[in-house]
Amino acid sequence: MLSTFLRRSFLAIMTFFMLTLISYAILLKNPLNASLSTPHFYSGYWFYINNLLQGNLGISYLDGESLTRTIFAVLPSTLELCFTAMLLAALFGIPLGYIGGLSKKSWITHGVRSIYFIGFSIPTFWLAPILLYLAATQGWEISAIGQYNLLYEIPTKTGFPVIDMWFVNEPYRLKIIQNVLQHLVLPSLVLTILPTMEITRFILLRTQQLLNENYIKIAISREPSKFRILTRHILRNSLPQLLSQFPRLFILLITQCMLIENTLAWPGIGRWLIDAVGRQDYNSISAGVMAIGLCILLINIFTQILMFILDPFNKKGWYVK
Repeated sequence: MLSTFLRRSFLAIMTFFMLTLISYAILLKNPLNASLSTPHFYSGYWFYINNLLQGNLGISYLDGESLTRTIFAVLPSTLELCFTAMLLAALFGIPLGYIGGLSKKSWITHGVRSIYFIGFSIPTFWLAPILLYLAATQGWEISAIGQYNLLYEIPTKTGFPVIDMWFVNEPYRLKIIQNVLQHLVLPSLVLTILPTMEITRFILLRTQQLLNENYIKIAISREPSKFRILTRHILRNSLPQLLSQFPRLFILLITQCMLIENTLAWPGIGRWLIDAVGRQDYNSISAGVMAIGLCILLINIFTQILMFILDPFNKKGWYVK
């Protein structure tokens, strides 16, 4: 177990090291930072690492704002959108996958397969403006862009408006909650399509694989109730393994956020990075790449810890390897 822990820790450290090199290389694209690479590429690298470990990402040379403060202002908006979409994807994808996997009628299984094939084929950058147009022309309540109406003032407690809105002490508090949720619906629904299809496909294939195992066949012969088979055997042998897909799904959501935030004027790190690329603000690009990379790295570590706790087969592997 110790050797596996050390190996995975070393892998995480090497990933962080490669991430800092990429971020530092982007930083050097700015002519004002050329002195850091004098006389060698790595001359200012340790100075950059020291500032990074202190939480200092520098400033933007275009507006003079602290990049650390800016990252903490835009990153929660993206994480709020990603985690909401992930929650919706789990609520929709897990039951759909089990329905397709447990059904004895082939047309239901083929129907579920057709759904996730169609979902994989839908381009979100095309669907988002179409839905926004339909919502606006049809008078839907979700025809809104941005995170919430700027006429409302939500004090920053956690950085997540969907959480901070509950701390508002105003007589129109219900209006604020309604407004925040209305703005959250459209981007979340668009963003949840691909992870829903991924979860559906994984659960369906995993369920069909488990149904072919001998111990499941014996359990079915003894217990004809599908609900008991599902709760006693299939759930506990499929849901923990779904956690292994979480880092990949999160990366998928982050990349989709770049398009959704720019289309729906969502004030997240994706839209901020696209603006930084357009302005050639290499300091901001470097800080944004570093922030997103660290989020993915931390989520990967957190997922491995959860898998170690919940999945007995994974726990056994830690002792055997």
